[in-house]
Amino acid sequence: MLHRRKAIAALLAAAGLALTTAACGGNDDGGGGSGGGGDKGAVAMSFGGSSLELWNDEIKLMRPEIEKAGYELLTHDPQFKVEKQVKDWDAWIGRGDVKAIMGWPIQVDALKPVTKRAQDADIPVMGYAVKWEGTDAALLTKPESDGERLAADAVKWIKENYADKPVKVAVMADRSNDLSRLRVEGLVNGVKKGAKNAKVFEVAAFTRDEGFTAAKQHLTAQPDTTVWLSFTDDNMKGVYQALADQGVKPDDPKYFLAGMDVTNETLDLIAKPNSIYRMAYAFTSRELAKANVELLLAAAEGKPVKDILIDAKLVTPDNVKDFYVGDRAASAGS
Repeated sequence: MLHRRKAIAALLAAAGLALTTAACGGNDDGGGGSGGGGDKGAVAMSFGGSSLELWNDEIKLMRPEIEKAGYELLTHDPQFKVEKQVKDWDAWIGRGDVKAIMGWPIQVDALKPVTKRAQDADIPVMGYAVKWEGTDAALLTKPESDGERLAADAVKWIKENYADKPVKVAVMADRSNDLSRLRVEGLVNGVKKGAKNAKVFEVAAFTRDEGFTAAKQHLTAQPDTTVWLSFTDDNMKGVYQALADQGVKPDDPKYFLAGMDVTNETLDLIAKPNSIYRMAYAFTSRELAKANVELLLAAAEGKPVKDILIDAKLVTPDNVKDFYVGDRAASAGS
């Protein structure tokens, strides 16, 4: 997501699950549709777009819990366009039945005025991964330390497999918001401090398509890059495919891939015997969805809300079954 403000609208077309009515059982009201309606009104969840599988999984897990509590769950697809995110929030505010809004801000400063308009309409606003002026509470993580933890594991592997030999490390990067910027800084600084023999490259990419294209371009210039790290999940799937297209075998011992956040597809890659996708630090969609629901429902019902801090968990081939969601969770546990 480097240079995100210029590139985001054009580049963020992902190959993940689309947040559509068919896929998620939900509605993209564009902020204004009446939907099916809940007995108690509605609550709204605003992500940056429908391109991230993790966010889509969260919506699918949230919807039945929200509806069981008597509310309609409103969602939308601003396609990482801050103007649309603001417009949809205003439409939600104007409906008259929205009891709480929660969201990941495409651009924090742009959301402050509409957050104030929500406050003026007695609609509490919760932040997702970010807290800003006007929010009542937020789901938060420790982005820089999470990056440092992943970097430390990568450094350990580099020392065990490369010793003092030169090694090239590609960090899939974005610095357009605090969450991704701090994760990237943790990754880059952690590798540089821990592995003096590593040459670190920042490679701008966010989605699967971007990861694939950016990895292809990077490999043209630096074909011997063997360590690939990311602040997120979708772009690493693109990296994985780009390496496969270059002839890298899924169990090549010279390669180390690791990212943050996981979906079932990523878990399948990690679970492969001797996989080059060796580990991840993850916030499962199940855990995140639970926190989202807790904040939204408490705020909607006028109860006190406070920040929820979630720690990333290490995912390895030994525990991948604990992170599957949906039908895969049941089959993995059997």
